[in-house]
Amino acid sequence: MKHILIGTAGHVDHGKTALIRALTGIETDRLAEERSRGITIDLGFAHMTLPGGEIVSIIDVPGHEKFIKNMLAGAGGIDLVLLVIASDDGVMPQTREHLGILQYMKATDGIIVLTKADLTDEDWQDMICEDITVAVGDSFLKDAPIVRVSSHTGQGIQELKSLIAAKIKNAAAKNITVPFRLPVDRVFSAEGFGTVITGTLIEGKLCQGDEVTVYPDSATGRVRSLQVHGGQVEVAYAGQRVAVNISGIRREVILRGHVLAAGGTIQPTPMLDVKLSVLSDSPREIKTGSRLHFHFGTQSALCKAMLIGHDKLIPGQTAYAQLRFAEDIAIKNGDSFVIRFYSPIETVGGGIVLNSAPKKYRRAQSTQVIEALKNLEKGDTGTQIHQTITSLGGTCLPDEIRKRFGFTADIFAKEIDALLTQGRVIEIGRYLMTDSFYASLADKISSQLKAYHQENPLHQGMRKEELRSRVLPGHKSGFFDEILQRFDTLVYVRDGRVSLCGFEITYTSEQRQIRDAMLANLIKGGFTPPTIDDLLNMNDMQKSATRKKDAQAVLDALLAEGAIIVPEPGIIFAAETINHARATLQSLASQGDGTVTLAQFRDGVLTSRKFALSVLEYFDRAGFTRKLGDSRVLL
Repeated sequence: MKHILIGTAGHVDHGKTALIRALTGIETDRLAEERSRGITIDLGFAHMTLPGGEIVSIIDVPGHEKFIKNMLAGAGGIDLVLLVIASDDGVMPQTREHLGILQYMKATDGIIVLTKADLTDEDWQDMICEDITVAVGDSFLKDAPIVRVSSHTGQGIQELKSLIAAKIKNAAAKNITVPFRLPVDRVFSAEGFGTVITGTLIEGKLCQGDEVTVYPDSATGRVRSLQVHGGQVEVAYAGQRVAVNISGIRREVILRGHVLAAGGTIQPTPMLDVKLSVLSDSPREIKTGSRLHFHFGTQSALCKAMLIGHDKLIPGQTAYAQLRFAEDIAIKNGDSFVIRFYSPIETVGGGIVLNSAPKKYRRAQSTQVIEALKNLEKGDTGTQIHQTITSLGGTCLPDEIRKRFGFTADIFAKEIDALLTQGRVIEIGRYLMTDSFYASLADKISSQLKAYHQENPLHQGMRKEELRSRVLPGHKSGFFDEILQRFDTLVYVRDGRVSLCGFEITYTSEQRQIRDAMLANLIKGGFTPPTIDDLLNMNDMQKSATRKKDAQAVLDALLAEGAIIVPEPGIIFAAETINHARATLQSLASQGDGTVTLAQFRDGVLTSRKFALSVLEYFDRAGFTRKLGDSRVLL
């Protein structure tokens, strides 16, 4: 079953409220000030039953220029527009302004209602209809029927109802497969019930008992009860006017402009990449840096427009832009919006959100940014997801994408599975990565390691954390470990160092002599080894800067390849000596009760207490032994 929302539009005092009263019998002016002044100030709501039995919701919006902000709060999600024009006035300023607003709010169908037909003759009405045809000629209403009515006498009301019934048969059904979203237009406390909000459900379905989140502040609660058209329901659907009784959220934390949605489906943002258009009859142009009033759903916020590839937009022009806000707003990719000039406050255009979580751009990046935004605007869903991951740096968590598009988990999984099958996206651990970023990452790693090996031929490889900081800054070590595992045919990881596969340490003949001499000295020293300074200064190497540099490089290489062990700063052993110490411990433990004291180990390897303790503490850290009182036990 389709749930249709009808909205009025038009200049002040052209009879919108009277028309709704004639159609539905409901008075939508609920405020005392509205009744006393005879004009609509805030949104009004009604419903009616059509000849075929369908029940439709109707929104009555203010027509006065001072209340355009309120009109914008009710213009989203309208399926059928009733553009109301009084026959005694004709097309007026707010007629044109409302028409421009509706264009940007994705209105696609409507009926033009010529009201106050009882006050003018047919010839005059014919002339007004000609003016109307010209005024709507470039809009979605260019082929719309014009119905002449009198809310006072009832003329044309039944004809209008029949025409509405015929129109809604062709109206597209709202999408109820996505997570629900409801822009808040009213919030109040009801005695015995607590917090109640009202709004038009623009997506999905909302059920009694559902957990809900109010964005952008992310307060959470639960649906206690629902009302549609004044009656209790268990489920409300997109296209319906809904009153939601919420538990767990205080009335004071919810405002008009907030959005009620499923948890984790919206990522509040202070910036948007958009396609921005200026009305052809706009009284203003937009320049880079222009301050604007931004309107989506019931939200209204100030922003600064940074045009991309343009310095200014004149009436009728379109360009990509980045809108920057002073506070977070709750919006998704694909949403349409309206913009009004900062001062004087006049409607100047609107557009569509392409990227709800962009990064700031530099002017020099305009060409590549425009290309990326073209992909977001014109590409299929897969291309848009791919481009969004690219805009997030090439890799991101899946939820970062899902929130931008508002997909359900099932729909999102299907889209991602398709991209994985095509090879356009790679899944590594919990992250998604584009194919191009994956390839560039492999190139970066290869390039960094190749340069490192050339500069450090005696090093086993670059320290893993250093490599991560160069090729994938901002990501954690665990994620980088998973990436290196995927590149196992490219790189080799050992002892916290990364090298290219196939790399081998290569010594010059002189370095080989130094290496052999160092190992010989360490093995000869056994458990009373020479100091590091002794090794670096042997054979008068201090007399040659080159030989001393070679000696340090050889020492680093021996450590990297595991030929020597440094159990603590300043103490160094040959790996062969450490292996002998391990065998000695095992032998001593097997001869007694399984424990070995420091003194027993010291005497067993014929060394001093200092060196014996250093080795035992190294074994503790390595997980070979565990200290138990004054002894060690093997693990």
